[in-house]
Amino acid sequence: MNSIMIPAILRPRGFRILRIFSRHWKLTAVAVFSLSIAMALGVVSLSVSNTFLFLPPAAAWPERLVTLYTRTDTSAIEQVSYPDYQYYRENNHVFTDIAAAPNSISMYAEQSSGKGEIKVFSRPVSGNYLSLMGIRPFLGRLLSPDDEANSAAVAVMTWSCWQRLGADRKIVGKVVASYTIVGVTPKEFTGSLYGINGDLLTPLSRLDARRAQRGERHLFLTARLRPGVTRQQAQAEMSALSGRLAAAWPTENRRRSAVVVRASLLPPDALATAEMLSAVLTAVVLFVLLIACANVANLLLAVAVGRRQEAAVKLALGARRGRLILEFLQESTVLCLASAALGYALAAALILRFSVLTFAFPTYGTFSFALNLRLDATVAALAAVLVLIAILATGLPPALYASSPSVAQVLSGEAVVGGTRKSARRNALVVVQVALCTVVLVGMGLCQQSLYNLRHVDPGFTARNLVAAQVFNSSTGNTPARGKALYETLRSQVSALPGVESVSFASDLPLFGGTSEPAQSSDSTRKSDVSHAVVDQSYFQTFGISILAGRVFNSLDIEGSPETVVINNSLAKQFWPGQDAVGKTLLTGNPARPATVVGVVRDGRYEGLDTPPSPFLYYALSRHYQDRINIIARTKGRPQLWVEPLSKVLRGLDLPVPWPPFTFDGWMNLTLLAERLTAGCAAALGALGLLLAVIGLFAAVSWSVSERKKEMGIRAALGARPSHLLRMVLWQTLRVAGTGVAIGLLLGVGATLLLRSQLYGIGALEWTVLLGAGAGMLAVSLLVAYLSARPGIRVHPMEAVRHA
Repeated sequence: MNSIMIPAILRPRGFRILRIFSRHWKLTAVAVFSLSIAMALGVVSLSVSNTFLFLPPAAAWPERLVTLYTRTDTSAIEQVSYPDYQYYRENNHVFTDIAAAPNSISMYAEQSSGKGEIKVFSRPVSGNYLSLMGIRPFLGRLLSPDDEANSAAVAVMTWSCWQRLGADRKIVGKVVASYTIVGVTPKEFTGSLYGINGDLLTPLSRLDARRAQRGERHLFLTARLRPGVTRQQAQAEMSALSGRLAAAWPTENRRRSAVVVRASLLPPDALATAEMLSAVLTAVVLFVLLIACANVANLLLAVAVGRRQEAAVKLALGARRGRLILEFLQESTVLCLASAALGYALAAALILRFSVLTFAFPTYGTFSFALNLRLDATVAALAAVLVLIAILATGLPPALYASSPSVAQVLSGEAVVGGTRKSARRNALVVVQVALCTVVLVGMGLCQQSLYNLRHVDPGFTARNLVAAQVFNSSTGNTPARGKALYETLRSQVSALPGVESVSFASDLPLFGGTSEPAQSSDSTRKSDVSHAVVDQSYFQTFGISILAGRVFNSLDIEGSPETVVINNSLAKQFWPGQDAVGKTLLTGNPARPATVVGVVRDGRYEGLDTPPSPFLYYALSRHYQDRINIIARTKGRPQLWVEPLSKVLRGLDLPVPWPPFTFDGWMNLTLLAERLTAGCAAALGALGLLLAVIGLFAAVSWSVSERKKEMGIRAALGARPSHLLRMVLWQTLRVAGTGVAIGLLLGVGATLLLRSQLYGIGALEWTVLLGAGAGMLAVSLLVAYLSARPGIRVHPMEAVRHA
């Protein structure tokens, strides 16, 4: 009865395991440190992948939530227009309701007396969005369909924003950024977009007329299945409804069908990339875990060397080998469970600390991400699998070695002197460590090389010494006439700043994309969605964009005269291949309006540095007034020096400056945010893997030298100098590490082929990265071998023989 109730760790065998670990406490500490760090990384990566890829948004009965989008023959994933959303909602029989929200947020800033400037982000959602999610308000009420129908200037504040603004329990009824707050969401609600809802959830009906058109697709839909309805049944009905829309609206909905998928925190167009990145992250973390396991296995193998005589005695007395292997696995189990407990606790602390992340973005200011990462049963089960892998990887090599002693070897003392059989397993583990670490370094190098390639892409304009600021003229209450006069005053004052070479205005900046609209040539019926920006006549000069044909905007392009546009070379080739596009007529907008092409300019990067040039056109600001505009200045020196003078000019004209002026480097870094985060994570994991490999290599070489102390003492007595002994150790390390590096480079080539589609400018064989990772790993291995072997080979020969 007692043997059943007492845990195994408290039985005599458990006490013996603890004594073994306490006797080798240094090795135990290194092993626990290595495994716990690797386990923590594994749990965090599992939690991230589980939260974003598999778990639905925080909602009531989340298993019944689905996401709707559309697809065509040429596009696998597209969003839904507002009129199509209304049709789906009113005519389906498989959903209790359908809600809509754009895959974007909006920015607002407001001056608040006594509290300084308030910066908030809003996200419009349909009036039924929060009720469909099935949440209860923390304060006040939620949005209702009446708010959407009446275009009410109301908003529901997120819990994180409420906390940031002081956690005022009387916030309901107060005005923030021109919206009356009617409620606050609960803490656990993070919405259905990357964990971001913005600070304010506003009614979707407060959209401009253009976004309400059928051709403007900017919504992802979230729906709740009726009880008893399967996703397959819902897909069948939505396919039928989208077919009716295609028949009724052949121009806007031709060959467009609706798709029903499970709901997740990520929008459908981000899932493929997220799955790829998650797979890469999981693979790298698994490599780090295997490095740690090889590290620990090597340490346990060193301990097992001294226990082979004990194992030989037990075998001679009739013990089965399986029983001996089980005993060694029990020791690794205790070690791995202790490390897993520490790693799990560390992962839980990290997740709690970073469940809400706040970033300061260039241009946009501070942004909060409510990630709501979870350590649920799925993560716990997968963590248990990692523990099992660690137990087997750390326990089997020493168990198989120590449980198979040769009586002749034990009696002859081979376990202590000379002999290479026992070192073969240790060398094999070192090879595994070095190979895995090399692969991790290759992955890190590929990410860094991709980031370097993106930073050196030709953006199509001269990026030197540019500083810009966003101007929100609408908040001052100016009419278009007064706004234009204010822009001219702003231009003259900024131009008067010492060191400013050129000043321009634009509705959108390069690398941030532009608003798209249908366009076609006057002699063709084929339409294409073309992005555009509204710019002034000095825009092309300020950005250094080359003019290939015709002219740019000038004083003739004023309201009342025929519409003119400037297009890029890609658009000219698409509509008029082999012809001069200047003077041609372009039909743009919905409804289409004619515009004369007056100039063709060089292609540039509009959506990002990693996207190829695409068709683009420019409208004249003198014809199309913008109440939100970007002012750009080219300076003669470092643009950072003009940030404060530009801010001072804007404040002097009573123009709100919600975000300080920013340099080109700042907004380029923002466009490369995902790549920078990926490269940073890869660098951190690579550094950790290298640290673990260094620890394991140091321990392996140190133990090997200490085991061969008697042999080295004899060699020294026979005339070998310390430099000869050191050269022997380094040569042995070079052979072992070289084998690991060679294997790692072969695996690195495979990793390159796997990852190159997700990286920019990476070839099938990236020799700079491969050779750099291999040479670096060899150099580190030899340095570690030198530092760990040097003390051991300087011992006096007689002392070495006496104490070996």
